[in-house]
Amino acid sequence: MADQPNIVYMLADNIGWGDLSCYGNLNPTPRLDQLASEGIRFTNHNTEAQCTPTRSALMTGRMPVRSGTFTVPLGGSAPYGLCPWEYTMGELFSDAGYATGMFGKWHLGRTADRIPTAQGFDEWWGISESSDEAGWTAHPMYPDDLPRPKIKQAVKGQPYEVVDDFNLETRPFMDEKITDKTIDFIRRKHEEGAPFYAYVGFTNTHPPMIAHPDFEDATDSPHAGPKNIAELDHRAGQILDTIDELGIADDTIVVWASDSGSGATKGESFGSGGFWKGCFGGGWEGSYRTPAMIRWPGKIPAGVVTDEIVAALDWYPTLAGLTGLADKVPTDRPIDGMDMSAFMQGQADTSGRDFYLYMGVDAEIISAKWKTFKVHFRYTEEYSWTAPYIKRQVPMVMNLINDPHEELDLMDAELTYAWVIGLATAPLIALQQSAAQYPHIQPGEDFEGYG
Repeated sequence: MADQPNIVYMLADNIGWGDLSCYGNLNPTPRLDQLASEGIRFTNHNTEAQCTPTRSALMTGRMPVRSGTFTVPLGGSAPYGLCPWEYTMGELFSDAGYATGMFGKWHLGRTADRIPTAQGFDEWWGISESSDEAGWTAHPMYPDDLPRPKIKQAVKGQPYEVVDDFNLETRPFMDEKITDKTIDFIRRKHEEGAPFYAYVGFTNTHPPMIAHPDFEDATDSPHAGPKNIAELDHRAGQILDTIDELGIADDTIVVWASDSGSGATKGESFGSGGFWKGCFGGGWEGSYRTPAMIRWPGKIPAGVVTDEIVAALDWYPTLAGLTGLADKVPTDRPIDGMDMSAFMQGQADTSGRDFYLYMGVDAEIISAKWKTFKVHFRYTEEYSWTAPYIKRQVPMVMNLINDPHEELDLMDAELTYAWVIGLATAPLIALQQSAAQYPHIQPGEDFEGYG
């Protein structure tokens, strides 16, 4: 296994398509810009509607509606998370002899059988839920007898330990500590001579956004968001510097991506979708196009910018393909992700994906892309993650090349684009047919496998 490439996958939280300077924003992100220039920068990278669904898609290569992970239970009250039967990316690499570590936000389950160290990771430090818990549990009327969020750590085969409170005091220092834990893991595993897979779940820029003291003056903006982005850039740079210092850059695949589009409430926007319309959860391009990049010197060409459609669920089979483990991807269940390893190594002209289905937190379709066309089955009129969905008599059809802001409904304007609806709907019909043979797992269900 000594010749297997290492993998470092850094996942930011709620970074919009337009939040990095290499995507056109004024936020200075020199380290991420450099990383993007050293490999492939994706301009059509697509995620799911919320944090949990995207992380589920990433870990399994499966659509979250199949895994019962299509929504985040508000208030943390309902059972949720990946059932133990799912075969995660952590398990795939662990079974192949990799040392596996998860540092940061997990958000795929809090029970003993659903935390990272029960899902393929040798070690974990971080939070099992989301950053917003640090905010709402600080409310003066939050009952004292209800649980409060904790920072936890665990090793495979043992119960987790609580190492600190997760509150408004510890919140600003999370990404610093996540980075420190990641760097320590990389150093230890390099010394041991084992190939490693480090999954880094940063907490920025998810609310509550509180700037780390070292980044209070990082930008001229009075808002915490740009300061958090500056910190994200710096933390990525620290990890990349460690890889360089150890002399393993050529032997390490590095991915940096965001889990969902930028967020917004009716009072404040928390990021930028660039020139794409919409925000977190809305179904417009700005809702689920996010920044993503990959580097592997000597194997993945540098300086490439591509608008090929890529999805979060494609990373599972693609990283398996890049590491020679494609035959380890499960065949006893539907895998919706596509192996794009040939495309990423410059051996194919296209990613192989010409469609993408964007599902809602109710497990129903919101919008679908087919090549350069977009079909909206439902849509929101407001820039707010709580905005209601509107369903028209006939789905809207838009051409993203001529109309990137999604303002002209071709069905209403010309009545000659019904054929696009059929093509965009075909993958949805295929999903429904597949579910007849492989029924969707329900949220919180202890699924044992297909008979």
